[in-house]
Amino acid sequence: MGATGAGPFENDDALDFLDELEDSQHDVRRKRVESALDRVVRARGYIEAPTMSQAVAAAVVVAACDDFESVVRERNVPRWVDEEPIDVDEGLEELASQALHRALQSDDNELWELWAEGDGGERFTAKLTHYLDALGD
Repeated sequence: MGATGAGPFENDDALDFLDELEDSQHDVRRKRVESALDRVVRARGYIEAPTMSQAVAAAVVVAACDDFESVVRERNVPRWVDEEPIDVDEGLEELASQALHRALQSDDNELWELWAEGDGGERFTAKLTHYLDALGD
């Protein structure tokens, strides 16, 4: 049975991505986060839900590593985000913000379509807006 929720860590694709990060050495985690964000930011055209879900999770990891309080109400937050956070700089924050903005574009991503179809677009938007605020956007 799959996991589906409006939170950034409440779907199977995001949870799989978090598992990959958990299993990675600390110095590799940032590279994996950057890669997931970059994949969405540089994409041309339609983005499938699994790719977008991983990018949203990566963006929220960035926000959480910068300010752990931003994820205090979220489910499935990995302990390492608080105990051994990745280094966050302005460039990574900007990349995370760009990915979240892309997730909010209704015309070219499946994740948005899935939430809009299920009448959860407002909850999804509110969650992502919260993390854009946490990233200073």
